[in-house]
Amino acid sequence: MANNKEEYTPNKGRDWMIFGVSSVVMLGFLWFKPEWVWVVWPFQFTALAGAMGRL
Repeated sequence: MANNKEEYTPNKGRDWMIFGVSSVVMLGFLWFKPEWVWVVWPFQFTALAGAMGRL
């Protein structure tokens, strides 16, 4: 295994999956506890940026 010292390894499939799951979680938060929706945003938008190749 190569010695990879980078924090982020590009994997669009994983990033799209995380984005989809966090979107579902965000919708759940919007439905049940809307004041906590901001907790999901870092995961959602970071995964979206990775999936779009912006990281």
